This record gives sequence, structure tokens and C-alpha cells, in this order.
Amino acid sequence: MNCRQRMSRSLTICLTMLAVLLPVLLAPATASAQNELTYSQYRTLAWAAHRMDHLAMFEPLQGESGMLLALGERFGTVQVFKHDGDSVKRVWKSIHLSGIPEELLVADLDSDGFDDALLCRTSGSKVYVWGLENFDLIWESLSGEYQSIVGFTTANMDDSPEQEIVLLADNHITYVDGVTFNRKFTTTGEYTATIVRCGDVDGDGRVEIVLNSGQVVDSVTGEIEWEDEPFFSRIELLDIDGDGMPEILTEGEISGALKVFDVDFRSEVRFQ
Repeated sequence: MNCRQRMSRSLTICLTMLAVLLPVLLAPATASAQNELTYSQYRTLAWAAHRMDHLAMFEPLQGESGMLLALGERFGTVQVFKHDGDSVKRVWKSIHLSGIPEELLVADLDSDGFDDALLCRTSGSKVYVWGLENFDLIWESLSGEYQSIVGFTTANMDDSPEQEIVLLADNHITYVDGVTFNRKFTTTGEYTATIVRCGDVDGDGRVEIVLNSGQVVDSVTGEIEWEDEPFFSRIELLDIDGDGMPEILTEGEISGALKVFDVDFRSEVRFQ
């Protein structure tokens, strides 16, 4: 057998071995990849969760693949589904709640840098809080404690490290401690908003309360710092000019213009 024949035979053996081993070597990576959401799947989940009050998306706590989606359905339960690249399965269902779920939030109530709680506001004017570890019920507001809760969010409203649950309840703004769940503060003034967001919108070093009724409220005194005409039905806070202070973005529920307000300058931003 000459040199060329020996080289050809060796190459044939190598290719044969590679053909046998390659599927084995690639099998774990392929299986792992199938369990991950594609970019399109992730974007679809994130878009739905952002646009709909009845949905909330969060990552599995143990670092496994996929994403979790909490859904508040009209028959009175909250359900959590695990989505990965291959399938969707339900991993938890709540008991029947007092009222229909109207808004879901995932929050880091103890401010350790990791989401730890799933919150639900219902048409029965109750708030429920479950831990994300095993979805055990941590707290629920008392029946009849509030006649009406039309909106809520979470934020750090004072010098304590934990977050507060901020409620628009019975035409007042109320803070509930995110760890002890004791009521900490209720404004004396009345407000008729339906959406509340919290952030330091004027750069004074403390959080303000922004209402879609067009009012910016001091978080310590509960008094109005600034107000304009009522905002549109939806509001969000976002720093769009990079000055370290979020602006107020407001838009209609279905259609209409976008308005941007800079509270530091007490005016609407006019882009030139």
C-alpha cells in the first residue's frame, strides 16, 4: 500500500468516526437549545405582559430555562404557565379569589435585587401577594378593608430598605409595607386617578407619585407638587433624554397622540 492509499484510508476512518460521534457530542447542546425561548417567542411574551394588566412575566428563580407567565383569568383565579422552546405547561393555580383579577405585578418587595412576589388586585377590592418560590400566599388584604382599589404599584417610598405597595384606594393614596404588610401612610387629600406610577421625576432625591389624573404628588406629605391637565389613560415613567430623571409618557388606550412631560421644567416636552 503506497503513501497516498494509506492517507486516503486514514481519512476515511476519521470521517467515519466523526460521523458516529458528532450526533452524540451535539445532543446535549441541541436539547438545551430546544428548551430556550427563541427571540421571537420571548418578544411575544414580553409584549403581551407589558401591554396587558392581567399578565406578568418573570424568570424562573432556580435559573432553569424558559420563562414564567402569570395570567389573571376572568373566572377568578391566577394561573402561572412555564414557557420554553418546546412546550407550555401550567405550574400553579390559585384558589378562587374574591373578585376577578384586574391587575398583576411581579415585584422585589424586600429590595434584595431579585423579584420575590406576585401581586394581584381584584374587582373585589382586595390585594393578594404570593411568594415566587412556591407560590404560597404571603398576605391578602382584609375583606371590606377597602371599598374600591382602582390601581396599584410597588416602590420604595421612604428610608426603609423594603418596598411599599402603593394603592389607589377609596380615592386616597395608601402605602402598605412590603414585608410586614402594615399600613404605613394614607393621604388626607382625595385623588380620582386610575393609574399610579412612582419615581424621582424632578431630581430632588426622593420618589414622587404620578397619577394619570395629571397630578404629581409628594411621597412624604401626600400633597400635590405639580399638576397639569389630565393625562391620557396610560402613563409610564422613562428617562428618554439621559438626564437621570424619568419623564412622564402618556398615551391613549387605543389611539391618539403621545405626550411627554418633564416635571423638572413643569412643562410638556416639545421635540424640535
